[in-house]
Amino acid sequence: MMEKFFALSKEKQDTVRNAALVCFSKHGYEKASIHDIAVAAGISKASIFQYFGNKQALYQYLLDYCTGQMKQAYDANTLEENTDFFDRVWEASVMKVQNLKKHPHIASFIASAAAEQVPELKDAIFSATNEKFVETLVLHEDDCRKFKRPEDAKLMFRMFMMLAQGMSVQLENGADYDDIMNEFGKILNMLKYNFYKEEYLR
Repeated sequence: MMEKFFALSKEKQDTVRNAALVCFSKHGYEKASIHDIAVAAGISKASIFQYFGNKQALYQYLLDYCTGQMKQAYDANTLEENTDFFDRVWEASVMKVQNLKKHPHIASFIASAAAEQVPELKDAIFSATNEKFVETLVLHEDDCRKFKRPEDAKLMFRMFMMLAQGMSVQLENGADYDDIMNEFGKILNMLKYNFYKEEYLR
């Protein structure tokens, strides 16, 4: 269905995609209109329907695109070089934030999707599949032995994923990236010193 869209030049694809990202971010899924997206992109409503079929398909494309972009932000080799769970979480977070800074439209869209009242829209970004992808990058089997209670390692990872969702909403509300990361760094240190066995804090 989207062959005509992918046949456009990269510049034109970027224009249409960014217009849609901005409109959905600003108005939410229900209130965003194909008309507004078409005007912002400088094309006709008919063209949007030719490219995507309907609003739901366009939104799903944007969800998939943003998810793909965020996955590309992670450098698996760099993360693998870190031997500590908390260091990997920090590095992964820095990679993600740097990518969001480069793509502000994606950052706003993800935050908007996180706030959607329609479960399937929110879950598409914060899905179990996406969470598992991140888990394989930052949580290794050996990490569990460093915790006072080994079973806390997975719970800690789940908590970080929830924090990430909350941070997305904060960013959409105008919070500063650097302020959030500074606070997140302090949270990581606090948790590490409270949950790790003494010998792994030296």
